[in-house]
Amino acid sequence: MVEVYKTSVQDHIQAKVVKMLLLAHNPFLEINFDLEDCDKILRIKNIEDAVDISSVLQVLNETGIYVEVLAD
Repeated sequence: MVEVYKTSVQDHIQAKVVKMLLLAHNPFLEINFDLEDCDKILRIKNIEDAVDISSVLQVLNETGIYVEVLAD
């Protein structure tokens, strides 16, 4: 399952840090950013449905990253 989010991530350095932080807590995720999009898209694929996505949102919120689920 792929989740798509609007974020406040501004550059590739911040995206890399966020990705590393998320993977440290949840190694069963595939994560990528589309910073060229005006919504600074974050896509998360939950491999084997092993991770509760709400924990991902909590990590992002704790780091001060705005995140909003985008509808299909």
